[in-house]
Amino acid sequence: MKRLVIFALTAGCSLAGWFFIPGAYWTFQDGTVGFLYAQGEHGTVGWHADGRYSLSGDYWLDAEFRAKLIGERTSFRWEMARDSLEEDWRRPRGDTLSVGYVAREFSAYIKQNFTAGGANKFALYAGIKRGEYDSPMSFSPIGGAFDSIPETRTADIIDIGGEFAIDSRDDPENPQTAYFLNVRFGGLIFQSDENTKFDYMSTDQLTNLDKDWPPGGTGYIELDQRFYGKLRTKQVPFPLILAMRIALGHNLTEVPQIAAFRGGEHNFMRGVEKRRIMGQSYYNMSGELRAQIWEESYTPWILLHWIIPGYANPRPILEIAPFLEFAKVYNDYAGEDDNEQQTTLGLGFRWVFTDYTVVRYDFAYWPKGKTFGAYFSFEPSI
Repeated sequence: MKRLVIFALTAGCSLAGWFFIPGAYWTFQDGTVGFLYAQGEHGTVGWHADGRYSLSGDYWLDAEFRAKLIGERTSFRWEMARDSLEEDWRRPRGDTLSVGYVAREFSAYIKQNFTAGGANKFALYAGIKRGEYDSPMSFSPIGGAFDSIPETRTADIIDIGGEFAIDSRDDPENPQTAYFLNVRFGGLIFQSDENTKFDYMSTDQLTNLDKDWPPGGTGYIELDQRFYGKLRTKQVPFPLILAMRIALGHNLTEVPQIAAFRGGEHNFMRGVEKRRIMGQSYYNMSGELRAQIWEESYTPWILLHWIIPGYANPRPILEIAPFLEFAKVYNDYAGEDDNEQQTTLGLGFRWVFTDYTVVRYDFAYWPKGKTFGAYFSFEPSI
């Protein structure tokens, strides 16, 4: 009976333009992680959901629903995560004690998109964010040392803003000749009442008892600019695509870590340890060369096509993409020795499932910290 239910669901999803990918992967940061990704589209309605669970007990959930209610599109997005951090890099650098903490973060957003003619688009959004950080030890306001008393710090934020974009990508899954510019701007309203338990941005908040923290809120602006170009050479038998990115971001004041710009994530300072570098402002310059080495590659998901009637034959385009990043975070509360320009490099693998999604797996290295990182992500096409 269970098999029949699965058969009906997957066949129905396939007929309705739905698509799903189950599997598992491994990273240096999280170990073995199982996942289930699903995506669907019917007329003017679309959605995607990404659920992951690691053997260590951490999890990451991301879901979005989109429909043409007003203007070009209205979307609702919800994210929730639990992440175990091996090191609390917020502690004073003179302290040699190794202390980790558990981060639990949640966010929910509504976003309204409009078309401004041609490739120009703009949007308005509003959302809430909450972060809870459990540590087996607490910081002392006097001297910035650790006390062996467990503590929980929180940050509650209301986020309201807008964005403007110029998007001339010829293919949303795999752009080959395009220019993309996105500018985000808005304000954060901090809701935490108890100053002593508010998640901090710098050790100065702990050691300076006269500091007014947290402030009522702050403003921010972020710019993301990307270029794509197809390279043609007779010596290479497959297409080469050069992708370049320049990004800038700035918060007007110090912010808690849930709103900070954080290195070591999917498209920013890959290879850096989780939350080792976080700050108030940043710039990032990166480039990668995508080589489309296999037009119809084989993946383990082809088994679904063989055993489930109606499941599309998943033979995606396979690309390899060596990349290089230069980035700097300003007002980094993880320590002055990281408050300088960083360089990371690595190799990515991209599987382009036409009309559905792009699956990406990156291996990266941070030469200064001598650390490696591995990253698995989905890039929805709708």
